[in-house]
Amino acid sequence: MSLSPGWLQQLKREWTIPEVIAERCVHSLCEVASCARCVEACPREAWSLDDASLKIDTARCDGCGLCVVACTESALVGHSPVVEVTPVINRRQFLRKALTFSAEQSMALPVALPLIPFVPTFSVAKCNGCDACVQLCPHQALQLEKRDDGQALAYQIQAERCTGCGICVDVCERDAVEVRPMEQATSGEAIPLVQARCKACGSRFHYPADGNPARQYCRICAQTNHHRQLFQVY
Repeated sequence: MSLSPGWLQQLKREWTIPEVIAERCVHSLCEVASCARCVEACPREAWSLDDASLKIDTARCDGCGLCVVACTESALVGHSPVVEVTPVINRRQFLRKALTFSAEQSMALPVALPLIPFVPTFSVAKCNGCDACVQLCPHQALQLEKRDDGQALAYQIQAERCTGCGICVDVCERDAVEVRPMEQATSGEAIPLVQARCKACGSRFHYPADGNPARQYCRICAQTNHHRQLFQVY
């Protein structure tokens, strides 16, 4: 039995079409996520994203795999481009360069902190302590440090865990969070928090301590008429 070339070509294209793992995609984790890396990476405009879903036009997809590489959440599984690396020096040249580098390294000045691909940062003046970013971060790059009694102490930034998904930026109603690419960062950077009790509703709340004046009202009462009776349920 003979197979037509067209049938084989179609089978090959279907085999290389990427598969979406929904639970990994940021749009399954956050409705307001703005990530569109797969759409932007596709040279044939096979991917489309709207408020309802992420779709791929299999007729347009040629299986290049650029979208698979572009997705920092590994939400796309399929063929990815293979890059061949050709060595530019032989073994003898490599050893000679290694010895030279070792001698220079022993006399070199202290090296600066390494660059991290994605570094979350806080604007403490804008932050209202709502905790949306730390609650929705899928990789615990942003964490809330608490005392034994449950009181918040600080926001912890673990930049080495950040994949740049941008959920923290998308959910912040005050534009207080930014993810900066390729910056130096120390592991476990902490932003201290101040504990307070709302003068209007009596609820406990917290906010960044650095450079902020004392706040008397929680984020809800600060945006509403706090002279009215207001009860919050957490």
